[in-house]
Amino acid sequence: MQKCPSIQRFLFVNYKLLLIMKNKAPIYCFILVSLGLFLSSCEKISGPYRKPVVVTPGERKVLIEDFTGHQCGFCPEASKLAYEIKEDYGDRVVVMAIHAGFFARLTPPKYTYDFKCPEGVQLDTDFGISAVGNPNGMINRKKINGSYIISKGAWAAEVENVLNSTDPLPVRLNLETEYDSASRNLNTTVQIDYEEDLLGPHRLSLYLVEDSIVKWQKDYSATPSDVENYVHREVLRGSINGTYGDLLSNTTDGNFVFLDYNTNLKSEWVARHMSIVAVIFNETTKEILQVEQKHLE
Repeated sequence: MQKCPSIQRFLFVNYKLLLIMKNKAPIYCFILVSLGLFLSSCEKISGPYRKPVVVTPGERKVLIEDFTGHQCGFCPEASKLAYEIKEDYGDRVVVMAIHAGFFARLTPPKYTYDFKCPEGVQLDTDFGISAVGNPNGMINRKKINGSYIISKGAWAAEVENVLNSTDPLPVRLNLETEYDSASRNLNTTVQIDYEEDLLGPHRLSLYLVEDSIVKWQKDYSATPSDVENYVHREVLRGSINGTYGDLLSNTTDGNFVFLDYNTNLKSEWVARHMSIVAVIFNETTKEILQVEQKHLE
């Protein structure tokens, strides 16, 4: 027996109303819940439908984009700092390492593995990160003192500023994935729940990230400074829908939408170390409103 998606959608759409009315109109709540329970055992219906996942009200999250390179000797220190910040806040902080620029170049015989991807190169070029020098990064692509580029020493304070914001969280994200190890095919469903109207154009980007890649890395804190078995964390590998993703529609308070994506993982990527990083951002200001990470396995 399958639950009726129509009734689940009905309950989801009335979720906020139920919370508002539960103390004022117990009869309404009783009827609504009873209707859902009575019809939840109906037979499976034919045709495409989307089973809504009720997104539990959560907290604001923040993305640290760490622009790095395997020949950047000061970059391991920045990576360590990013994960110290993540330890402080748990999954409220998402880290994504972007290899681009001069320090990501290939130099045999040691530095022959190419961490770069077109999306990372485009982000680096558009925001001018490596032109200033690495390690540097962005915190939710938010401008600080007129610049997107934030030095590693300021990351902790800016992360704290974002997470401690008293502004209402305008949008919530939920990711569901199905991965077939035989075909390496990945299906992703993104659920977006708008908590208020989004003014201006906004976009959704889905990035593919791989953790625990063991390759050479220059590290000036190590002796020798060329480290053969360095563990590279949360490396940007590419995207599902392009560097700047898809333009969102119906971005008004109370709406929720489902978006489906399909892609194949490259043979060299280790699926158990892969995750999807989803961001919703303002197309004009580039600032990220919310980020969510989902591990494939």
